[in-house]
Amino acid sequence: MMSEGNYSVLLVDDDPHICEIFELVMKHHHMPFMVTTDGETALNYLRTNSPDIVIMDIFLPGIDGFQALKSIRKEAQSPKCRVIATTAYYTNDTQQEVLQRGFDGYIPKPFGPEALMNYLADMASGL
Repeated sequence: MMSEGNYSVLLVDDDPHICEIFELVMKHHHMPFMVTTDGETALNYLRTNSPDIVIMDIFLPGIDGFQALKSIRKEAQSPKCRVIATTAYYTNDTQQEVLQRGFDGYIPKPFGPEALMNYLADMASGL
């Protein structure tokens, strides 16, 4: 299992509150991270960077999370990175749907700092 701080995370989310919480948590835990607010910027970032984990909002302006995931799997520097879906607009079927469509995991919003770190540690354990 990778220890805390041995993996990097990219958050792709257009919700300023979620981005702020994420940044505070990542800085507190001294973890390398990047935040982008849309799919196109994330894809550009991923063409030259290889984070271990990507947390991708499903509903983004422009390229949505599902479209971005397809591109990540095809063209990113690290197509094997773990891509986790997140959304505040979910139903009982959301987790099953995102996993069937190729995401490696799912975390509903809003997520608290402890839940986020536990989930990231679980995802990183298989890297």
